[in-house]
Amino acid sequence: MCCELGWIKRGKLSKLGVGMSTGYQMDQTFAVWRILVGAVIIVAIYGLGLFGVGFFLNGMAGIDLTQSSQITLILFLASFIPIWLGTGAVTRVLFGFSIPHLYGRSGKIRWSDFRVAFAYIFVIVLLVELLVFATTWVMGTPPYTRNGAISTMDWLFYLLPLVVLVFLQIGAEELFFRGYLLRLIYSRKARLFWAVYVPSFLFGLAHLDPITYGFNSVLYVLNTTVTGMILCFITLWRGNIAMAMGIHFAVNIFAILIIGQGDTPIGSGAALWLSTIAPKSATLGLSMILITLVEIVLYSIWARRRYGALIPSESR
Repeated sequence: MCCELGWIKRGKLSKLGVGMSTGYQMDQTFAVWRILVGAVIIVAIYGLGLFGVGFFLNGMAGIDLTQSSQITLILFLASFIPIWLGTGAVTRVLFGFSIPHLYGRSGKIRWSDFRVAFAYIFVIVLLVELLVFATTWVMGTPPYTRNGAISTMDWLFYLLPLVVLVFLQIGAEELFFRGYLLRLIYSRKARLFWAVYVPSFLFGLAHLDPITYGFNSVLYVLNTTVTGMILCFITLWRGNIAMAMGIHFAVNIFAILIIGQGDTPIGSGAALWLSTIAPKSATLGLSMILITLVEIVLYSIWARRRYGALIPSESR
């Protein structure tokens, strides 16, 4: 990737609190139809992968993928690998570059950003969970219980492969939503509505699960849409996908391997502890709203202190 830029420089801020752009755009732009066709192909390849897993394992091998187990979780996480393959094929054939060009102008993942983001978010999530546990324990209604379906030895045995697969899973999502969609659309000097808000809504919509969460699935979509917007803004500020990956990795490691959502095949497949809050309960819905507000507050503090604004400028 030519014309690598240095660190982001601060500029004059408007009265609306809009900061300077980050140089996340590419040196060349591509037709909208190419971006759309590429996105459809990537999603289709991902869908074929899911179909293959369901048909061959659930249908022919007789493996019940609706049951909670480490195998079910491994297969679910591995189903995201086709996104890497599809994105690699699309970028090479339709656009003439390789996957690393989607990471940022340097063509590399900025691992320092990844480590910092992972450490901060993991500690924050841990402290919040400990606070919730302490508060509810005093009241006599702790929201967590030990996952009796998995022993500590089993957890340790599956830990390394699951950590690798979680990284591939979050990496696939970040590569597609904050790499492929955000970077290619943003490079066309498109308004943030198209570059950030639309892809983030699609990111949220991908988490829609009314069967498991009932009405709470709407709140889940709202939460993941806001999360997607925040991750997009962070990616634009940093000019690299690494920090968004670190945040996503920390959240998913905690939710999949430490405290999972009970009564769900994925959430309870390998977590040491399980949440006793029912997926369709009003309590979980309220917690989703509170988590969304906390995310907004934390991002606002970070962006204001570091860049003096909440969103990057559209004039670039």
